[in-house]
Amino acid sequence: MSRHPAVDVITARSAVVVQNRALVPMSSWLIDAMARCAESGLSLQVLTPHDGRITLPLRMALGGSKMRWVVREPGDGHYEGFTGLPLDWDGMEFVPAERARTDGPSSTFLHGTGDEAGAVLGHHVIVDLRVVHDATAELELGAAVEGLAKALAGAAPVCWGTAEPALSRWDRAAITALCRRRTPRATWLVFTGGHGGTGPAFAGTVRVARVDSGVKEEITFVMSRPGGTLSPDTLDTLAELAGQHASTTALSTLTAYWAPGRADLTHPARRLGHPTPVAMAIGPSGIAETGTRRVLSAPVRAQLIGDPAEPGAWYRLTDGAPDTAWPTLRELIRHLTSPVRAGADARGRDDRLTPGTVLDNRIWRQDGRRSPAWTRREDG
Repeated sequence: MSRHPAVDVITARSAVVVQNRALVPMSSWLIDAMARCAESGLSLQVLTPHDGRITLPLRMALGGSKMRWVVREPGDGHYEGFTGLPLDWDGMEFVPAERARTDGPSSTFLHGTGDEAGAVLGHHVIVDLRVVHDATAELELGAAVEGLAKALAGAAPVCWGTAEPALSRWDRAAITALCRRRTPRATWLVFTGGHGGTGPAFAGTVRVARVDSGVKEEITFVMSRPGGTLSPDTLDTLAELAGQHASTTALSTLTAYWAPGRADLTHPARRLGHPTPVAMAIGPSGIAETGTRRVLSAPVRAQLIGDPAEPGAWYRLTDGAPDTAWPTLRELIRHLTSPVRAGADARGRDDRLTPGTVLDNRIWRQDGRRSPAWTRREDG
């Protein structure tokens, strides 16, 4: 990889981007640097001050493979922004320090400094939604994002863009046109809404890709909520929304989480707590692949949603208690993905779900119609 305007240090193993600012966004330059690093096989490491914050889209990106958020201690040293574990520079890249085994997370990460130390946190509703549409000339993208926003936040997104800040006014036709022009390449977008208005702040990302079964939208939606208790009405709304997507057979998977976080949706370099899974849904193709009997015999009670003739399934995992939520989700996924003795259900399909499909959110439809507008597809 040659020199890049966003990169401060390049070695044979990594590219380091130094951001001495209070808030670091997912800028177009940073996106380009990430793409160049991926092409070159380099890890990308973003270095920020201890009192800096990153935006939601950047937080999601830095959780990916060969990415690292490096935070500079107020005195000397560095730590990893999501775990607080100390890091050392080995001449090529920042790596986990040996002392992490005995010292544990940084005290700065655990307790914060200055205003962050006493900041009052709210919570976030996080929705991970995967839908696959038939590849028709009439397809207009963005309805799934808009539906989520209206159902949970009471308003459609205000802005969208291919980087931060998102400056284009929300326009589903414009989003669709951009994605069509970029096919067969995938298109990654950000959206925002509610900031400064009467409703809750929300933001998220969408990845649109052409796949064998149609056009796939991978949506992550995050909304700020005050207080520490998830309203049952929120889960009821999500169940209804999942049912609407299942009735069109577009639903692949939906997973919802409840997590502590700042009201402005930014992420400081200190401990906030972990998300708690609260619900999961699979679409009609998932039930067809798994088998109705196995779906209904899961350790978590399944509620059939959508079209009764070709339903999806909704699983309410927990009342939000973190000590039981993750074990419950793991047990459910193990049940849905574990191979069993071959035996066809009433639909004549093998009564199992291919291992990994629920975890990877890759339960795709197999009957997508083709259209000249979407004939090119993403490899793999």
